[in-house]
Amino acid sequence: MPVKIVNVMLSGLTLFFASQVFSEECQMTLSQPTVSFGRFKQDDIAASLKNWNRMPAKEVMINVFCPQPQIMALFMQSASGANGGVLFGQEGRLALVANNMTVDGRHYDLVKTTDRVKFTSSDSPKEHVFLKNNDGIIARQNATPVQGKQMSVTIKLIPIINNNQLRRISDNTDLESTLAWELLTSE
Repeated sequence: MPVKIVNVMLSGLTLFFASQVFSEECQMTLSQPTVSFGRFKQDDIAASLKNWNRMPAKEVMINVFCPQPQIMALFMQSASGANGGVLFGQEGRLALVANNMTVDGRHYDLVKTTDRVKFTSSDSPKEHVFLKNNDGIIARQNATPVQGKQMSVTIKLIPIINNNQLRRISDNTDLESTLAWELLTSE
């Protein structure tokens, strides 16, 4: 199902998540199919750098259940700007950070992958990774993908808005982004 982020008024934002499961037996759920950031104000800025402002973040938990042990990879697709960054409205960005990966109740580091078949990655496993359009994440132990029946991961959504967006808005403006989550598995 796609994830849709709507309503930033320099006002607010709502995020709708969607997911697809390409393993018929597996099920994927999202802790919140809709996330609203509400109205953004100058006072909400968490940090600034070179005319870009990081706004308060929200988190969504993605849970997967498969009846048989599988290697599970979650991929994210979205409208993207330069370098694959997720667009938030026409000028903003949405930073996505994946962390807290567990498989069958055990914590694992994760890696980013763009390989939709073998889920290979040249990255070292990390506690958290930043996601761009068409990136996937997978649990790794040493250099080996982890198999399991249940997987969960937390996705932090961080709106990044430029100064012009905060200053030139005289009425309500909705910022929107649509994200789609896709589960791919192998045995």
